[in-house]
Amino acid sequence: MKAEKITVAGTTYFLVMDGEAMFTIRDIYGGTRLMLEKMEQDTREGFLETCNAAAILAERGELVRRRLGYEPGRIPERDDFALLTQPYEIVPLKRAIANAIKLGYGREITAPGDDEVDEGLEELNQKKTRFAARTITE
Repeated sequence: MKAEKITVAGTTYFLVMDGEAMFTIRDIYGGTRLMLEKMEQDTREGFLETCNAAAILAERGELVRRRLGYEPGRIPERDDFALLTQPYEIVPLKRAIANAIKLGYGREITAPGDDEVDEGLEELNQKKTRFAARTITE
């Protein structure tokens, strides 16, 4: 599980976009795109939406940490972010939320045997590179 790490007011949070967060965001906002659009606004409402989104993702991050055996921490609420976030921390918080969403929807695909190296293919590629370099310089 991938998480986006953010520190606000000296406290580190791990923002996780998992299935539960996705459905919570859908229930509240209609989807992640709509949530991000509300967060974009440089208004009090945009800030509070940012704090709400951070709380949703930080809660999921804390629950994942607990499941992985880490010492339980406090689950933050929207008001924690609203009270403790300094003005200079707002933009990094918005970026962290967007990055957490990107990580949650991202996929890593590895085929079986990806760590194997085809030595014949590697040698052929090196010959092609040397030939191309020689042709260009001549």
